[in-house]
Amino acid sequence: MLYLVNPCYSTEDWRIMQRALGQASEVLHRCPKSHENANRLARTVMKLFDQGLRDEMLIAAKAAEQEMAATNIASYRDSMVS
Repeated sequence: MLYLVNPCYSTEDWRIMQRALGQASEVLHRCPKSHENANRLARTVMKLFDQGLRDEMLIAAKAAEQEMAATNIASYRDSMVS
């Protein structure tokens, strides 16, 4: 499925995404700026926004869920290599 990325976000769009990122980071108990996967989480928030979600709580919940899944997959792969 092809999603068009909106290169021109409004100020309010950025505010929604920033709040969603903060909420998702809070759920994950990590810093939204300095955590090693902060950029991945931010990209997930932007992707969800680009897919049409506008409710920051829903974006945050879905982003946190996706990030937990990605982290679990990475942990599993690391444990298989060791």
